[in-house]
Amino acid sequence: MDYHKLRALPQKLTRFFISHKLAWMGAAAALPLFGIVTTVAVAAGPGNNTEQSITVEQVSERLSLPEFKRTSIDKTPYWREAQMQRGDTLSHVLSRLGIQDGEARKFLYSSPLSKDLLKLKAGATLSVQTNDNGDLYTLRFLNDDENGEQVLVLLEQINGVWQASADPLPTETIQTIRSASVRTSATGALAQAGVPVEVRAQLADIFADQFDLDALRRDDKINLVYQTLLFNGMPISTGNIEAVEIIKGGVSHQAFYFAFDNESGAYFDAQGLPLKKGFSVQAVKNARISSGYGFRFHPILKRMRMHKGIDYAAGSGTPIYAPSDASVLSVERQSGYGNVVKLAHSQKITTLYAHMSRFAQGLRAGQQIKAGDVIGYVGSTGRSTGPHLHMEVMIAGQTVNPSTTTLPARGLSAAQRQTFKRDSSQLAANLKLLRSLPVNVAQLD
Repeated sequence: MDYHKLRALPQKLTRFFISHKLAWMGAAAALPLFGIVTTVAVAAGPGNNTEQSITVEQVSERLSLPEFKRTSIDKTPYWREAQMQRGDTLSHVLSRLGIQDGEARKFLYSSPLSKDLLKLKAGATLSVQTNDNGDLYTLRFLNDDENGEQVLVLLEQINGVWQASADPLPTETIQTIRSASVRTSATGALAQAGVPVEVRAQLADIFADQFDLDALRRDDKINLVYQTLLFNGMPISTGNIEAVEIIKGGVSHQAFYFAFDNESGAYFDAQGLPLKKGFSVQAVKNARISSGYGFRFHPILKRMRMHKGIDYAAGSGTPIYAPSDASVLSVERQSGYGNVVKLAHSQKITTLYAHMSRFAQGLRAGQQIKAGDVIGYVGSTGRSTGPHLHMEVMIAGQTVNPSTTTLPARGLSAAQRQTFKRDSSQLAANLKLLRSLPVNVAQLD
């Protein structure tokens, strides 16, 4: 017997197994996927030459794979949501959500709701209650009615019968605080802090007569207190900024909202002086604001309503004036607003005037007009309950409160000044608290 070869045998076997280990492991891992289990047996053959008589045998056994059975369709209702994309229709979105309910689709387009209410803008959220079978139980979304007020459009099946409604939202208003520290730009800092674009548009306008928001530099700070509207516990819109402080170059600039009445208000500094001059002319002279901007509590419905403009109460035929120099963007008739004129007062600020009985003679798109020029006359065209002027103001495409942005500035009376001092002191305390908190803590609702 060759003892030298016998002593070397364990080392040779070790090298053999190591060199083939990875290949065997890969094969063993892959084969169960095909229902086959392979084992490897190593045995020494007869004879004296043990090194050359080692053999490898594979033993395979086919195993049965588990059988997967389809369960019955679950018809338990649940909620799903989808966002409207550019070019979408309600039918497209329902298909994307797997809704195959033909009866529901038929009712949707034969319902008594206005066709305009069924046209959703890109970005709007559609909520449906459905099941795995594609049946539809409830469909709801938010949209603006003909008066620019936000309503809840609801289609639901009650006792097997489809019903449709468009009602003011059952909402609640809360106070939200935010703090942002500028790194590269104010816009970026506010967006990162979760401040909605509508609030950013308001903020840019509040201090527009003092400085440009884009002029803020690194380490400047913005502290905000504003209204948030909740529906089913979820934020759906924003209201007025109640108080704001901008620390620019180490200098504090503060603004506080004061409501003159239920329909109008303006921003004042800590001393009670108006921050905005506003336009030089009122659109309807000596007219009162009958319906203000923002969330309004309806005394009968006991609900909050969103109104994206202001309404002037005036008799039919009352002249409507351009509040400042402007370029006429459009002169047209719309289904909801009736006879409507749009003006551009700068690259950012545009205004809209709706429900006119008629336009000023010769008024046309592209025309340059002066403050005080007549652009039309009060009426009740479109979907309107009576003669009035509906006016909207947009800054960078976002609707804002006309009474705080463009209307001629109003001062405070002695009694109003006392009320302002009382209310602003509490808001100033909130701003002081924000100033002392870390940014991540100050961004809590």
